[in-house]
Amino acid sequence: MDHKLTCILLFSTELRKGLVMPTYMCFAHRGRLSDGQRAEVAAGISRIHGEATGAPVSFVQCVFQEFSSGGHFIGGQPAAEGGIWVYGHIRGGRTAEVKNRLVTEIRDHLARVAGVEESLIWVYLNELIHTDMVEFGRVLPEQGAEQDWVDGLPPDLRSQLIALG
Repeated sequence: MDHKLTCILLFSTELRKGLVMPTYMCFAHRGRLSDGQRAEVAAGISRIHGEATGAPVSFVQCVFQEFSSGGHFIGGQPAAEGGIWVYGHIRGGRTAEVKNRLVTEIRDHLARVAGVEESLIWVYLNELIHTDMVEFGRVLPEQGAEQDWVDGLPPDLRSQLIALG
């Protein structure tokens, strides 16, 4: 089984209150995280995002992408092999306080789960406006128009999404 460490986590707010599905991608060197650690990282980032933003965890997908030796460089030199890098795409409009909470709590969680020094953890957030995202084959709606967006989905998909949370 090829374990890849691109941790893509999808979350949403309640469909009736607003559809928001941030994506977090995590990268580490081959063998850095065990299957159990990857599951714990995914659960932790899900929890952290939900607590910081008020969004319940509804849709979580985690795919792991590992770097091979020599596959990660900093300043043109091979990076330390113990590091972990997280890149999160979140919907725009979060306060600086919320974003700071997200990055620091994700950092702390990774340090605890993986036994990695904070200096070897990078966490980035990138805000996207709704027109920059396609999910379930459709461009996301403006804030406030989420229910109309959900109502316009094919019935089977709409039922599946509502059942998830």
